[in-house]
Amino acid sequence: MKIKKISDRNLEIKVPPSSRVPIETSPNMFTHHVVTLACGKRQSGKTVYICSYLRMLKAENKADRILVVSPTIESNQALLNSLGIDSEDCFDPDDEQVIPKLLSIIDEERDEYVAEIEKIKAFKEFKKVADGTMVPIHELDPYLLLEFSDEMGNLVPPTLKYGHRPIIHIFMDDCQSSRVFRDRKFLNMVIRHRHLGQIKMVKGDKDLCGALGASIYIAIQNLKSTGGGCPRAIRNNATQMILCGKTKDEQELKDIYSSVSGEVDYDDFIQGYEYATAEPYNSFVIDLHPKKNHPSRFRKNMNEFIIPSKSNKTDQ
Repeated sequence: MKIKKISDRNLEIKVPPSSRVPIETSPNMFTHHVVTLACGKRQSGKTVYICSYLRMLKAENKADRILVVSPTIESNQALLNSLGIDSEDCFDPDDEQVIPKLLSIIDEERDEYVAEIEKIKAFKEFKKVADGTMVPIHELDPYLLLEFSDEMGNLVPPTLKYGHRPIIHIFMDDCQSSRVFRDRKFLNMVIRHRHLGQIKMVKGDKDLCGALGASIYIAIQNLKSTGGGCPRAIRNNATQMILCGKTKDEQELKDIYSSVSGEVDYDDFIQGYEYATAEPYNSFVIDLHPKKNHPSRFRKNMNEFIIPSKSNKTDQ
């Protein structure tokens, strides 16, 4: 093969600066936003795994609002209480308006966040005037005085409701044969998950840029099934594949591997799978977008990295 380089800088591919605002999680957590598929037969631990991970995020103040789509969630009050989920944030997967409702909530959170940022900016400008010795108090806007003062007349700076831009998670459980899985709006929502709740950009303002986005967790019993399988586009957009429990279906295991075959080696996949699922209710985790400090793509549950014998570092 012969290569001739063209000495013309105008022909260079230049990556534009990103307006994405990253969600900083602790070193051993996943890179967010995520599309996590948890696959396993009934009572294999799919819901337990996802809920455990969401509790880890809540402990880090990285799960401000959790929206649940499930036909059975209302009967699981213990789950709702453990994650602090309001009943108004639970949805029926057979409701034809479920996806518009989810998107509307994300947009409402976006609008409230933008209003809070604007209010914080207005307060800073108001305080500059209020602190000035040359401005008589009667010249200050009385409406702003009321808005930014407590009952004693002390200035109270406005704050963000969550202390940061909203971090939203959507958990879809027991939905595989429901109407939502056949809705193209669902497919579109998953593919666009990082771009949901777009913020009208203000040049030079790091707070008003990008989008809120949402992380999506989907618990399914199998990747491929007649009439209720997980769409290929969603499988291809997964950032993590969680295999919950051990399957007796060899073809199903091959189907799962085929979904990640471009990222991991088959021998490493089988070796990690056998180790992680040797005991009941444990999960084999494949992280397709690991952080640079992670020694492997593979884990048993969340607390054990599985490092393939062929490699001592993540294949990235």
